[in-house]
Amino acid sequence: MHALFRKIILVGLVIIGFSSCNQEQKTDKPVETQEFEPTASLSKSRYNLGDSVAIHFDQPVAKLDIQMVGLDLLIKTASDSTVIVPKKANVGWQQLVVRGVRKDNSSFADTIRIELLSDVVPTEIIYTKQATYPHLKSSFTEGLEFYKNELYEGTGENGKSQLLKLDLNTGKALKSVNLDQKYFGEGITIVHDKIYQLTWQSGVCFRYNMDFSLDKTFNYYFQGWGLTHNDTTLMMSDGSNKIHFFNTEFEKTGDLQVYDNNGPVTKLNELEYVNGFIYANVFESTRIVKIDATTGKVVAFMNMDKIVPAEVDVRKDVLNGIAFNPEDKLLYVTGKNWPVMYSVKIKDTTIF
Repeated sequence: MHALFRKIILVGLVIIGFSSCNQEQKTDKPVETQEFEPTASLSKSRYNLGDSVAIHFDQPVAKLDIQMVGLDLLIKTASDSTVIVPKKANVGWQQLVVRGVRKDNSSFADTIRIELLSDVVPTEIIYTKQATYPHLKSSFTEGLEFYKNELYEGTGENGKSQLLKLDLNTGKALKSVNLDQKYFGEGITIVHDKIYQLTWQSGVCFRYNMDFSLDKTFNYYFQGWGLTHNDTTLMMSDGSNKIHFFNTEFEKTGDLQVYDNNGPVTKLNELEYVNGFIYANVFESTRIVKIDATTGKVVAFMNMDKIVPAEVDVRKDVLNGIAFNPEDKLLYVTGKNWPVMYSVKIKDTTIF
């Protein structure tokens, strides 16, 4: 019995060893992958809207279909190349899908990334200063907004961040709430009696009732900078050239890339939406850009150098804060730790 048992064990070990060797050979064998060279290609990736874009093929093509979301194309086709002219599209990086059949009856489908610059050269907006108002110099301004003819402000810095309701004529706080010191407050906006306030790096948005009691919190996964809205769509900047769109429950609904005729316009900070356009502070500058909220094109700009208070070093206490008051159709602007706020009248059909 013992001899038979030992034989059974020996046979079992041989079978296990053989299986292990086979398994080892199976796992060590390199996986063969087949790489496909694209049939369609571009000589460059960056174009202005309205430019002709030549798509080249590595062999003659018999049938062709070109698509891009939101793109109106004028197509001129030859067997070895095709010229498209983007006429209407959002600016920024887009995907061009090129499908077809080669002359040898084999099919292909290529996705090409293409960067579209704006076809608009921004014009300068002329403005005149109307009035000067006191502003709390202790306020590191991150958000500014009028709602029902009353002024609200959101401020930043850890341990100093607040949400404020202000008296425009005195600059004093009528109501305030402090954020926990772990939060660095950012942009604010008010939609249907709900106040939204971003935080910089915490990924948290606070929603308050109009008495400043906390209503709800939301999370997002990038930096929070500026915030504005159009009806029930929240529009948020993150310091790049991108504006993110959310609904009032902070569910992502889309985004927009911002470009002028030279390329992406980055460091978009505090935002204000007015009649189809977004006015945005450009961080570490005295420039405000006007953005088409549908296409992402920068169509105009304001140079605010001449209203910077003499005692302010804008390299440190940057221009930041734009609020449009529908009651008097004026823009109100200030900066981080500025002692004053200004109202300005601009020569811009957007406002009227």
